[in-house]
Amino acid sequence: MKSAIYILILLLGLIIIAPVEGTAQRRRHIQKLELGMLAGLSYYYGDIANYNFQPESLKPAAGVILRYHLSPSFTLRGNAMYCRIFAADSNLKTTDDTQWQRFRNLAFYSDVYELSGMVEYNIIADKNRGKTVRSRVIPYVFGGVGLFYFEPKAIHPITGNPVALRPLQLDGSSYSPIAYAMPVGLGLRIYANKNWVIGLEFGMRLTTTSHLDDIDGSSRYPNPESLISDDARIMASRNNNSMNHTTQMVPNFSGKPRGKIDYITDIYFINGITVSYRFWKFKAIRKGRF
Repeated sequence: MKSAIYILILLLGLIIIAPVEGTAQRRRHIQKLELGMLAGLSYYYGDIANYNFQPESLKPAAGVILRYHLSPSFTLRGNAMYCRIFAADSNLKTTDDTQWQRFRNLAFYSDVYELSGMVEYNIIADKNRGKTVRSRVIPYVFGGVGLFYFEPKAIHPITGNPVALRPLQLDGSSYSPIAYAMPVGLGLRIYANKNWVIGLEFGMRLTTTSHLDDIDGSSRYPNPESLISDDARIMASRNNNSMNHTTQMVPNFSGKPRGKIDYITDIYFINGITVSYRFWKFKAIRKGRF
């Protein structure tokens, strides 16, 4: 999957850059391009990390950003992002509302690979044209759509090895590891000079799946006998009172709630610092073109 992401990043760059090279007429478009990267932290909201903030769930995020400045107010943007998401019931603070989650003792982590396209709206118009910095600070908001790949895993409580949860069908049904994301958020770009731009961005990804954590919010514990393997029976409920630590889940929780958030699909966040380079062509600047 990583190789496929690298190839898609390369293709995305070629698709956008290729048309702007080849004729003098198209060179003017180069000054509208901005290439950069994001580095920061991710967070997840779902059936494990929900009402109580879990600092342990902050994990690394990074990505490549390609902007095309349509006008001083609007920018098209392509993203290739990676982040890790993680949460564990054991990290929740014990309250009346979370006590059953701590007893449930589920946990997961997943590497998320995202390709997305956005439109940015500059709250302060970006009037820079290359000769001088006219608009140094540019606050903006953004929205878009994308695809992402995820594969939730958890540590096997007996072997200590990572186990892919999706093939075990712990909710009694299958789901796709590819889903849609709707990125929305806000940010701030600051021109250090006419080429280099630094920024800060806060982004939320609304998704079309409830299985980032392998738990559907409305799901119930299945009958252990209906699960496909001993590993499935063990991973379905990992609290100390429910396992004999050999081969199977002991009590039958069949029919009892397994999820918690059934009114919204799972969400993940990517927040970070951006550094980018704005391309300018000398001839285009001299002629005063945007």
